[in-house]
Amino acid sequence: MQAIEFSLGLFGLLLGFILVEVLSGLMRTLRARLPHGPGSQEHIHIGWLTPLLGAFTMLNVLLVWGNVFGLQHVLPVGYDTWTLGLLLCSFYYFAASMIFPGDPRAWPDVDDWFWLHRRQVLGCVLAVNLPFMVSTYVLWDLTLSEMIVDLVVVSVLVSMMLVAMFATKRSMVTAALAILVAVHLSFIPLEYLKRQGVW
Repeated sequence: MQAIEFSLGLFGLLLGFILVEVLSGLMRTLRARLPHGPGSQEHIHIGWLTPLLGAFTMLNVLLVWGNVFGLQHVLPVGYDTWTLGLLLCSFYYFAASMIFPGDPRAWPDVDDWFWLHRRQVLGCVLAVNLPFMVSTYVLWDLTLSEMIVDLVVVSVLVSMMLVAMFATKRSMVTAALAILVAVHLSFIPLEYLKRQGVW
Protein backbone atom coordinates (compact mmCIF):
# COMPACT_ATOMS: atom_id res chain seq x y z
CA MET A 1 0.00 0.00 0.00
CA GLN A 2 1.37 3.41 -0.96
CA ALA A 3 1.56 6.17 1.63
CA ILE A 4 -1.05 8.31 -0.12
CA GLU A 5 -3.47 5.38 -0.21
CA PHE A 6 -2.96 4.91 3.53
CA SER A 7 -3.66 8.60 4.13
CA LEU A 8 -6.75 8.66 1.93
CA GLY A 9 -8.04 5.51 3.64
CA LEU A 10 -7.65 7.10 7.05
CA PHE A 11 -9.43 10.31 6.14
CA GLY A 12 -12.04 8.44 4.11
CA LEU A 13 -12.91 6.61 7.31
CA LEU A 14 -13.13 9.86 9.28
CA LEU A 15 -15.30 11.52 6.63
CA GLY A 16 -17.53 8.44 6.63
CA PHE A 17 -18.06 8.87 10.38
CA ILE A 18 -19.03 12.49 9.74
CA LEU A 19 -21.70 11.43 7.24
CA VAL A 20 -22.97 8.80 9.68
CA GLU A 21 -23.19 11.45 12.42
CA VAL A 22 -25.51 13.62 10.28
CA LEU A 23 -27.64 10.68 9.18
CA SER A 24 -27.93 9.29 12.71
CA GLY A 25 -29.02 12.73 13.95
CA LEU A 26 -31.72 12.81 11.29
CA MET A 27 -32.91 9.29 12.15
CA ARG A 28 -32.88 10.08 15.87
CA THR A 29 -35.05 13.14 15.24
CA LEU A 30 -37.47 11.28 12.97
CA ARG A 31 -37.81 8.43 15.50
CA ALA A 32 -38.57 10.94 18.25
CA ARG A 33 -41.72 11.91 16.34
CA LEU A 34 -43.08 8.36 16.64
CA PRO A 35 -45.17 7.25 19.60
CA HIS A 36 -42.90 5.85 22.31
CA GLY A 37 -45.53 4.33 24.55
CA PRO A 38 -49.23 3.37 24.66
CA GLY A 39 -51.36 6.35 23.75
CA SER A 40 -48.42 8.75 23.42
CA GLN A 41 -47.72 10.95 20.44
CA GLU A 42 -44.83 13.37 20.12
CA HIS A 43 -45.43 16.64 18.32
CA ILE A 44 -41.98 17.58 17.08
CA HIS A 45 -41.76 20.11 14.29
CA ILE A 46 -38.71 19.64 12.08
CA GLY A 47 -39.28 22.25 9.35
CA TRP A 48 -36.91 22.93 6.46
CA LEU A 49 -33.94 24.66 8.06
CA THR A 50 -32.30 21.74 9.86
CA PRO A 51 -32.74 19.17 7.03
CA LEU A 52 -31.33 21.68 4.52
CA LEU A 53 -28.36 22.31 6.79
CA GLY A 54 -27.78 18.56 7.13
CA ALA A 55 -28.07 18.01 3.37
CA PHE A 56 -25.65 20.86 2.65
CA THR A 57 -23.12 19.54 5.17
CA MET A 58 -23.19 16.02 3.73
CA LEU A 59 -22.90 17.25 0.14
CA ASN A 60 -20.04 19.53 1.15
CA VAL A 61 -18.21 16.64 2.81
CA LEU A 62 -18.48 14.71 -0.47
CA LEU A 63 -17.21 17.73 -2.43
CA VAL A 64 -14.20 18.22 -0.16
CA TRP A 65 -13.44 14.50 -0.25
CA GLY A 66 -13.46 14.69 -4.05
CA ASN A 67 -11.10 17.68 -3.90
CA VAL A 68 -8.73 15.78 -1.61
CA PHE A 69 -8.73 12.84 -4.01
CA GLY A 70 -7.93 15.23 -6.87
CA LEU A 71 -4.99 16.63 -4.91
CA GLN A 72 -3.46 13.25 -4.06
CA HIS A 73 -0.58 13.70 -6.52
CA VAL A 74 0.52 17.02 -5.02
CA LEU A 75 -0.23 16.45 -1.33
CA PRO A 76 2.83 15.62 0.75
CA VAL A 77 2.42 12.56 2.94
CA GLY A 78 3.53 12.79 6.54
CA TYR A 79 2.62 13.58 10.10
CA ASP A 80 2.08 17.27 9.28
CA THR A 81 -0.47 16.45 6.56
CA TRP A 82 -2.24 13.94 8.77
CA THR A 83 -2.44 16.45 11.62
CA LEU A 84 -3.93 19.10 9.33
CA GLY A 85 -6.38 16.53 7.96
CA LEU A 86 -7.38 15.52 11.47
CA LEU A 87 -7.94 19.17 12.40
CA LEU A 88 -10.17 19.75 9.36
CA CYS A 89 -12.09 16.52 10.02
CA SER A 90 -12.56 17.63 13.64
CA PHE A 91 -14.21 20.84 12.45
CA TYR A 92 -16.49 18.78 10.21
CA TYR A 93 -17.32 16.31 12.97
CA PHE A 94 -18.20 19.09 15.39
CA ALA A 95 -20.44 20.65 12.74
CA ALA A 96 -22.11 17.31 11.99
CA SER A 97 -22.75 16.61 15.67
CA MET A 98 -24.42 20.01 16.17
CA ILE A 99 -26.93 19.88 13.30
CA PHE A 100 -29.56 17.83 15.16
CA PRO A 101 -30.25 17.93 18.91
CA GLY A 102 -28.98 15.05 21.00
CA ASP A 103 -32.40 14.67 22.63
CA PRO A 104 -35.00 15.72 20.04
CA ARG A 105 -37.89 15.28 22.51
CA ALA A 106 -36.47 18.18 24.50
CA TRP A 107 -36.86 20.38 21.39
CA PRO A 108 -40.49 20.30 20.19
CA ASP A 109 -39.47 22.73 17.42
CA VAL A 110 -36.14 21.63 15.95
CA ASP A 111 -35.83 25.05 14.29
CA ASP A 112 -35.17 26.49 17.76
CA TRP A 113 -32.07 24.30 17.94
CA PHE A 114 -31.07 25.44 14.45
CA TRP A 115 -31.17 29.14 15.38
CA LEU A 116 -28.97 28.48 18.40
CA HIS A 117 -26.28 26.48 16.56
CA ARG A 118 -26.32 27.48 12.89
CA ARG A 119 -23.29 29.77 13.19
CA GLN A 120 -21.10 27.12 14.81
CA VAL A 121 -22.07 24.56 12.16
CA LEU A 122 -21.68 26.82 9.15
CA GLY A 123 -18.56 28.46 10.58
CA CYS A 124 -16.88 25.07 10.90
CA VAL A 125 -17.90 24.05 7.37
CA LEU A 126 -16.58 27.35 6.02
CA ALA A 127 -13.30 26.90 7.93
CA VAL A 128 -12.80 23.48 6.29
CA ASN A 129 -13.56 24.83 2.82
CA LEU A 130 -11.26 27.86 2.87
CA PRO A 131 -7.98 25.92 2.45
CA PHE A 132 -9.41 24.05 -0.55
CA MET A 133 -10.74 27.25 -2.10
CA VAL A 134 -7.30 28.85 -1.84
CA SER A 135 -5.41 25.73 -2.98
CA THR A 136 -7.30 25.78 -6.30
CA TYR A 137 -5.43 28.91 -7.34
CA VAL A 138 -2.09 27.88 -5.82
CA LEU A 139 -1.80 24.28 -7.02
CA TRP A 140 -3.62 24.27 -10.35
CA ASP A 141 -2.82 26.05 -13.59
CA LEU A 142 -6.33 27.24 -14.44
CA THR A 143 -7.41 28.74 -17.74
CA LEU A 144 -9.15 32.11 -17.64
CA SER A 145 -12.59 30.54 -18.16
CA GLU A 146 -11.95 27.96 -15.41
CA MET A 147 -10.81 30.70 -13.07
CA ILE A 148 -13.93 32.78 -13.75
CA VAL A 149 -16.26 29.81 -13.20
CA ASP A 150 -14.42 28.86 -10.01
CA LEU A 151 -14.55 32.44 -8.70
CA VAL A 152 -18.30 32.59 -9.33
CA VAL A 153 -18.92 29.26 -7.57
CA VAL A 154 -16.71 30.18 -4.60
CA SER A 155 -18.36 33.61 -4.32
CA VAL A 156 -21.83 32.06 -4.30
CA LEU A 157 -20.85 29.42 -1.74
CA VAL A 158 -19.15 31.85 0.65
CA SER A 159 -21.83 34.54 0.35
CA MET A 160 -24.68 32.07 0.90
CA MET A 161 -22.93 30.54 3.91
CA LEU A 162 -22.53 34.03 5.39
CA VAL A 163 -26.20 34.83 4.71
CA ALA A 164 -27.27 31.56 6.35
CA MET A 165 -25.03 32.38 9.33
CA PHE A 166 -26.04 35.98 9.95
CA ALA A 167 -29.41 36.73 8.32
CA THR A 168 -32.30 37.07 10.76
CA LYS A 169 -35.21 36.43 8.39
CA ARG A 170 -36.24 32.80 8.10
CA SER A 171 -36.99 33.18 4.38
CA MET A 172 -33.48 34.49 3.64
CA VAL A 173 -31.79 31.72 5.62
CA THR A 174 -33.97 29.04 3.99
CA ALA A 175 -33.23 30.45 0.52
CA ALA A 176 -29.49 30.59 1.24
CA LEU A 177 -29.41 26.96 2.40
CA ALA A 178 -31.51 25.87 -0.58
CA ILE A 179 -29.07 27.62 -2.94
CA LEU A 180 -26.12 25.93 -1.24
CA VAL A 181 -27.75 22.52 -1.70
CA ALA A 182 -28.68 23.35 -5.32
CA VAL A 183 -25.13 24.45 -6.18
CA HIS A 184 -23.73 21.20 -4.80
CA LEU A 185 -26.33 19.13 -6.68
CA SER A 186 -25.51 21.02 -9.90
CA PHE A 187 -22.08 19.37 -9.86
CA ILE A 188 -23.74 16.01 -10.61
CA PRO A 189 -24.77 16.79 -14.22
CA LEU A 190 -21.55 18.77 -14.73
CA GLU A 191 -19.48 15.75 -13.68
CA TYR A 192 -21.49 13.57 -16.06
CA LEU A 193 -20.98 16.01 -18.94
CA LYS A 194 -17.26 16.17 -18.15
CA ARG A 195 -17.00 12.37 -18.33
CA GLN A 196 -18.73 12.46 -21.69
CA GLY A 197 -16.28 15.07 -22.96
CA VAL A 198 -19.01 17.71 -23.36
CA TRP A 199 -17.84 19.98 -20.51
